[in-house]
Amino acid sequence: MTAKTAALTPPDQLPLAGITIVDLTHVIAGPFASMILADLGATVIKVEAPGRGDTARGTPPHDDGISHFFAAVNRNKHSVALNIKTVRGKKMLEQLIAQADVLIHNFRPGVMEKLGLGFDVLGERHPGLVYCAISGFGQDSPLRDRPAFDGVIQAMSGLMSLTGEANGPPVRAGLSVGDFIPGLYAAMSIVVGLREKERRGKGQFIDVSNFDCLFNILGYYVPYYELTGKVPRRTGGAHPTVVPMGGFPTADGHLVVAAFNQGFWRNLCKALGRNDWLDDPRYATLTLRAKHSETLFEALCEAMRQKTTAEWEEIFKVNDVPCGPVLNVADLIDHPQVRHRELLDHSGRGKMHVPVRPVKYGSFRDGVQRPPPRLGEDTGAILERYGFVSGDAELEQLAVEGVLEDPRFPQPEHEEKAKPGKTRT
Repeated sequence: MTAKTAALTPPDQLPLAGITIVDLTHVIAGPFASMILADLGATVIKVEAPGRGDTARGTPPHDDGISHFFAAVNRNKHSVALNIKTVRGKKMLEQLIAQADVLIHNFRPGVMEKLGLGFDVLGERHPGLVYCAISGFGQDSPLRDRPAFDGVIQAMSGLMSLTGEANGPPVRAGLSVGDFIPGLYAAMSIVVGLREKERRGKGQFIDVSNFDCLFNILGYYVPYYELTGKVPRRTGGAHPTVVPMGGFPTADGHLVVAAFNQGFWRNLCKALGRNDWLDDPRYATLTLRAKHSETLFEALCEAMRQKTTAEWEEIFKVNDVPCGPVLNVADLIDHPQVRHRELLDHSGRGKMHVPVRPVKYGSFRDGVQRPPPRLGEDTGAILERYGFVSGDAELEQLAVEGVLEDPRFPQPEHEEKAKPGKTRT
């Protein structure tokens, strides 16, 4: 790790300073969305159930009492542990929402409506509210009531049909893209909602579906199928139509090569010492190379095995061939590119570091301003700040009534234990 080259911009000077978000989300998609906005200066009040909180808090391993899973998507937030199933707890949540610009949740469709907190009620009561609901299949669809997690979404959106070796079974992508990608869309949509509010003076309802977001990134595969009639198939590390583009074995590892146009193809042939391929009619065009991809792939594998990854990297650099080694997490933690771009920062808890700052802005510098909060850590401070209570006596009375835990003692993290006869949905 390297020292920061510049100080973080104070929170009150970040672009979203002054925006208040009430966050009822859990696990990944919703928390990732609200964390992006918190990084940019929004005040995010994460409302959690006392005693358990966000399900992600129970996922091991833990450090300094915080789950690694939770730490990755919950920095720069405030945690309020509030029992919204009590009359007073629900009333306090409504009062928080009344003072907020944004409400975001990822409950199943219908849950908020049953609580009397649907957009039909809150939008009427608070016309300026930007209300974002994230769900597996959308608020209005044939599958709206179906439970969905990352693997389910990857399968049903088409992504899994494209992931894996050509002759192998469909495989889940190694990252939870079925959650992270919808989180990105949700964050962007909330900023759009806030911009629309500036222009028109009204908030709006935003319906983010995990399925819709992953289907959207099928991108060129849809017109490909329409134009060719061929169902896109799994091709392992290779690209189905751009050849050669994919991973090839070297003497000591794997190297991805992306010779995706005629210029890079010529450079690759020169780098490999195979100028004869330039005159081979099977490889004359991109279309022909795709048609003969299996033969070309075998020949490339044979050639690439003759040198180490580092040797090929140097040769390809000289010959301007796009390439990159297959790196793992351990490789990346202290990689010069990661260090120079300052892509990791201490989470604020234990020894954990988390990815930060993927976009560099010229006028401000965001990062970890607050560590991921312990459950209920900010309950007393937030309730007093927004005028719901005054002093410890009132907080203690709320604890007695079961509205919240004793706010003087933030609740420790714990590994979630399954309850007999119950399953998580």
